[in-house]
Amino acid sequence: MWGKFVYRDIAVPERIVLVNSFSDEQGGTTRHPLSPTWPLEILTTTTFTEQDSKPTITLHWIPLNATEAERKTFDTSHDGMRQGWTGTFDQLAEYPRGHQCL
Repeated sequence: MWGKFVYRDIAVPERIVLVNSFSDEQGGTTRHPLSPTWPLEILTTTTFTEQDSKPTITLHWIPLNATEAERKTFDTSHDGMRQGWTGTFDQLAEYPRGHQCL
């Protein structure tokens, strides 16, 4: 499974904005391999803030140029997306301090 990120804005250390999609090995945009009605492209805005002296990461996703069926699939998938991103960020929290991720 391949993914494609097309960065629109990087404002270190506040924000990263990108268009996220599935792709083939050559970088061509493709459908989600397990969901034919998943939107082809998602606008992803990740913001980094601090709350009570703790880093906070917020993700905001919007389907781009999606059909009604694609929007419905996206809108009914929030629990799964939340679970996946939470697992990813939990792993990041375990990353040793002093190492740079970017």
